[in-house]
Amino acid sequence: MTKTHTDQRDRTLLLARILQEETDLRHPLSLQQLIQRLEDQGAPAERKSVYRDLAALRRHGMAIDFRRGKAGGWYLAQRTFSSEELGLIADAIGVYPYLSAVQRAALLEQLEELSCVHQRHRLRRPVSLAQSSEQEAGAMQAVLERVHTACQEQRALSFIPYDYNSKLEKVPVGSRQLVSPKGLLWTGQGYRLLAWDHEGEVLRLYRLDRMGKVLIAGAPAQGPAADAGLWASVPFGLDPQRRERVKLRCRKELAGEAAERFGPEAVAAPMEDGFLLTADVVLGPEFWAWLRAYQEQAELVGPTIAVELWREQCRETPLQAWAV
Repeated sequence: MTKTHTDQRDRTLLLARILQEETDLRHPLSLQQLIQRLEDQGAPAERKSVYRDLAALRRHGMAIDFRRGKAGGWYLAQRTFSSEELGLIADAIGVYPYLSAVQRAALLEQLEELSCVHQRHRLRRPVSLAQSSEQEAGAMQAVLERVHTACQEQRALSFIPYDYNSKLEKVPVGSRQLVSPKGLLWTGQGYRLLAWDHEGEVLRLYRLDRMGKVLIAGAPAQGPAADAGLWASVPFGLDPQRRERVKLRCRKELAGEAAERFGPEAVAAPMEDGFLLTADVVLGPEFWAWLRAYQEQAELVGPTIAVELWREQCRETPLQAWAV
């Protein structure tokens, strides 16, 4: 049995919900349809009272408009998020790895409620990825919450570093460390925390999935200011002072790897059987390891300082040793 609403405020709120859930530019409701919807929900109304309610809702910020014509009527013209924006949010939820299947489904269901019923099917997008377990998702969300809180309150964090043993079990590998978070980076492998190492007095990157028993410390944050975006933009390292614009002579089969690794800022000039790549890198262990891995497809040709450092690396550890 439908409950009868006698309070005018109930009717006004019911009208707002009807407009929110059922209407958009392509799906307006006539005045008679609005009256019928209200009556179906136990709030009988007259034309004049519905007009008054519509005017009140508009005065209080609801973007209610009227479309003229045979199939015209009243509709909600503007929402918190457009259908395109809701689609982007749905895609982000769909590919975010640190959600359990239950959390993902619940978030998408709540997101649908922000859209008109006629548009909700557009938010059911076929995105698939490996699901995190409830335990993994909960652990990562707890770490993220503490990291964000430490950043906002400018406090240090402490944690125990973890790694995997020969049985692929996650185990602690050191004593508790104290760091001051400077920002989060997102890579294809997950979150990285840029933080000031209190003991080593240096900026480092830490994998959030290798940080255990994370606590917000009583100590204030330390270390220099750091632009996480700058650190994320240069491959193969952290130290902006060691940044060099290098030239690499590459074979054509390396194009895909080069595009993904060096990003849109890199410049490629076609050459016979390949291309000359110009890109910013940090000269350090990660870059040298990459050169070793692709020694048959990439040759470092400039600048002179980078070439000399690379030759020194090769003298210390001959390339043949890596090719075995």
